[in-house]
Amino acid sequence: MRIWQVRFQVYKPMLSLPIPHELVEEIQTDPSYRLPGWQRTGDACQVVLTLSGEGRFWHAGTEYPLPPGRAFLTRNTDPDIAYYYPPEGTKPWVFFWIDFVGPAVGKIVADIVARHGHIYSLPRDRGIMRRLAAYRAYRDTVQTLTPLAGAKLVMDVLADVENSVHAGAHNDTQGTLSKAAQEFIMRNLERNISVANLASELKVSREHLSRVFRDCVGIAPDKYITREKIKLACNLLRESSLSCKEISGRIGYESPSCFTRAFSSVVGMTPTKVRKTGHVPNFTIL
Repeated sequence: MRIWQVRFQVYKPMLSLPIPHELVEEIQTDPSYRLPGWQRTGDACQVVLTLSGEGRFWHAGTEYPLPPGRAFLTRNTDPDIAYYYPPEGTKPWVFFWIDFVGPAVGKIVADIVARHGHIYSLPRDRGIMRRLAAYRAYRDTVQTLTPLAGAKLVMDVLADVENSVHAGAHNDTQGTLSKAAQEFIMRNLERNISVANLASELKVSREHLSRVFRDCVGIAPDKYITREKIKLACNLLRESSLSCKEISGRIGYESPSCFTRAFSSVVGMTPTKVRKTGHVPNFTIL
C-alpha cells in the first residue's frame, strides 16, 4: 500500500538524459507481496531503500535481507531479480523507491551493478535520500522539472548509491597509495620515471603498486606516466616555441626518437604534425 507518492513530469524531455518518473513511500505486511522482474513491463530502473521493518531481495538464486538503511538498485524487468515481504516477517516493511527511465540510464545502472552489485547501504538522514524524503511535503502532487533538473535528480541518486561503496576510500591505504603515486608523477614529469622507481620512492613492491594503481585509477602506472608526459608535451607544443628535441628533454626522454615513438603511440600523429595542426587529443578518453 502506498503511503504517499510524487509523480515527476519532465517538460520536453531529452532522450539522451535520465528521466525521473515516480517517488513512492510504501508499506507492505502481506507475505504474498512479491515483485519478480520477469512479470514486470517497461524499461524503468529503480532504487528501493528500507526505512523500517525488513524486506528481501533475490538475485540469481541468492536472497539478501533488506533491513533499515539497506537499498538495492536494479532494472525492473531483470528476469533474475525479485523483491518481496519475507514469509516469516512480523513487522511492516516500510520503504521508499524512486524509478527512472531513458535509454542512457539503463546503461549507467547496468555498469554500476556490474561493478558493485545490487545491494547498498544508504543513510536516510543525509545526502540525496534526505532530499527524497523531503518530497513527502508534496505528497500526491505532480512536480514539473526541466530536462536537466530531472537528470540531475536521477544522477544524484545514482551518485549517492555509487559513493556509498567508496565511503572513506580517500582515506584507505589503497586510495592513499594511488594518490601519492599520481602526485609524485605530476611533480617529476621531467624525470625518466619507471614503475620500479615509483615503487621504490613509495616503499612498496612494484607488483603491489601496479595492482593498486590499476584498481584505483583504471590504467597501469606505466601507461599513466606516459600519458601525463605526452599531455605536458602537447601543451608545450601548443604554448611554447621549444623545439621537439627540447621538449623531449624537458619531459625526461633520453632521446628525441624515443619521445617521438611514445608521442605517436599515444596521440596517433607525430609532435611536428600536432604543432602544425594545433590538434590536441582528449586525454580523458585515452
